[in-house]
Amino acid sequence: MTDSPIDDSLTHGCLEDLSPEARLLLALARPRLEPAQQQRIFRFLTANGQDLDWGLLVDQACRHGVLPLIGRNLLTYRLVHSADGRSLAPYRWIYAYAYEGNRRRNHALADEYAKVIRGLNAGGLDYAIRKGPVLTEGVYGDVGLRRMGDLDVLLSRDSLPEFTSVVEGLGYRQGHLSGNAELVVPFDRRTQMVWKVSLANSTLPYLKPAQRDDVEVFVLDPCFNVFQPGSGAVVDPAEILARAVDAVLFGEASRRLDAVDQFIDVCVQLHVEATTLMYIEIGKDLTILKFLDLVQLLNRLSGEQLETLVSRVRRYGCVDSVRYALHHTGQVFPDGVPPELTAEFGPADPDLLETYGVLDGRPDRWEQGFADRLFNPRRSRTPKARSTVPGPRAVV
Repeated sequence: MTDSPIDDSLTHGCLEDLSPEARLLLALARPRLEPAQQQRIFRFLTANGQDLDWGLLVDQACRHGVLPLIGRNLLTYRLVHSADGRSLAPYRWIYAYAYEGNRRRNHALADEYAKVIRGLNAGGLDYAIRKGPVLTEGVYGDVGLRRMGDLDVLLSRDSLPEFTSVVEGLGYRQGHLSGNAELVVPFDRRTQMVWKVSLANSTLPYLKPAQRDDVEVFVLDPCFNVFQPGSGAVVDPAEILARAVDAVLFGEASRRLDAVDQFIDVCVQLHVEATTLMYIEIGKDLTILKFLDLVQLLNRLSGEQLETLVSRVRRYGCVDSVRYALHHTGQVFPDGVPPELTAEFGPADPDLLETYGVLDGRPDRWEQGFADRLFNPRRSRTPKARSTVPGPRAVV
């Protein structure tokens, strides 16, 4: 970096003291850029492109799960070159490869997960697909924009034996990947017992070695409830499954959560992951992609669905999770959350916003502010306590 002044055209409205790289990242992290947004970014890059730490930008984009998205935007909107052909953003090929590589990777995952969905349908299981795959295919509208990971499946606990039979027939095993990535090694007994007793809303993941350069492993993540034990939120999973809607995923007839339950699910997961020691330790507690997901889902809710959302959140008893998610999403994307929706659930309690480790039984408070944590890659070293949950980390 030089000592030259940084143009302030991308000043963020809610988060203070952001680096220019962070401001640029937030400006680019949108599925679509309106002409006015394109012009602001172009002016910013024209004034400051040579002074930015592009290595830091790429690192943060990877950490936050948005490198394919910002890569597509830099290229599609012609933001990497000035009008006279001067480079404004170095290493154009990185952004092209990130987007194209992610698109191809997601197609590989889709081909595999389509087989799983066909198997679940043939087995007559009652299920609903959650989170990533639904967002990648049904919300973003471009399979290369959002990085997809595991296949999250909600089903009743009684259906687990049938689920296991179906996926084992497709080559999946419950365990972790071996060192050479060619075998799935069963979890030890302690890990199995801890997950069975303490994490009763889910079970350990099912893995299948992919043996591909772009996909190391296929992961199935079944769960039995959208709420964690001890969270205070209560809903009969059968109610959510009964309300699931038909969808086409990976070219197959499937089922997904209804729009309101899907939004609540994303809010709850955002809150859990932002405040749980296991996610903090692996640096997946705060990512821009999670806040962007919530904005995209919120934009798709009708007025009637928003009214249903308010009543359903109160009935489920998950007001704190939704309040936490909406507050922080509004901090990251100030224009993404209607003020009236935030006001509907009342002002967020500072204790709620600054406390982590509650579900771990080790509550503590952050000493850094939200903006500092959002872009601090060393925040995982801050908590005094460590997660005692054994088992997978890379596939969480």
